[in-house]
Amino acid sequence: MRFICLVFVALLLVSLAAPGYGLFLKHCPEKIGRCSAKCSKAEVSATSPNCKGHCCLPAGWKKWI
Repeated sequence: MRFICLVFVALLLVSLAAPGYGLFLKHCPEKIGRCSAKCSKAEVSATSPNCKGHCCLPAGWKKWI
């Protein structure tokens, strides 16, 4: 049982460390991003409290911030 817990914790840590996943913003930038239920393939999806769905940002959005 202890081994299964260790494997689960290791997988959880690896999944959280993967780049681009679990992106959480304090707010969706109004001039750069948009709130939408689904983002296009050319956009990066993020979670933001001021959006009901996803905050969709252009692929190179980190260049502007």
